[in-house]
Amino acid sequence: MTTDIRLRRRTGVAVVLLVAGCASGGANEAGQDVPDPGVVASGACATGTVFAEGVDIAPRTFVHPMDGPRVELVGEFVGNVRLLTGTTVEVCGPGGIEGGMLEVTEVALRQVDGMPAALGTLTAGPAGWLLVPIGGGEPLGVTAVPTDLERAVDRVVWVAGPMRDGGISVRSYSVLEAWR
Repeated sequence: MTTDIRLRRRTGVAVVLLVAGCASGGANEAGQDVPDPGVVASGACATGTVFAEGVDIAPRTFVHPMDGPRVELVGEFVGNVRLLTGTTVEVCGPGGIEGGMLEVTEVALRQVDGMPAALGTLTAGPAGWLLVPIGGGEPLGVTAVPTDLERAVDRVVWVAGPMRDGGISVRSYSVLEAWR
């Protein structure tokens, strides 16, 4: 099972779509699910690890694909992508990758430390913990929530861990205080 969190920047509003299900993309050599390439929106996309350079007054954010040159990310949405430094994402934008740069309008969180990952607002429901995708969508059940993460109710977080029974068991997490 894969989790596809997709953020889109449309008319100044960030929207997150969550698609959880069996990937038709198959499995890699390690037997892990790989995303279906058909879920990517039109335009240019790059998949790789997010890393950052520079200082606060001149930050630069990049995605470094495993099989190609790094791509510098630009646009209004880059600040949020920068918060995902160290994770594996797929970023997309209109047009092509020109001069090694891509205007980011969408980002899909793929993995954190090699584990499936999900991004959204943490809530406590009657049946337990849920991760509600930003902008709406079907909540994802969250189990094995550490005490420190419990304090992040109603905040934007990412969680990573094995997918079980349509939910995710937390092995790693981050509270994204600066998400806007």
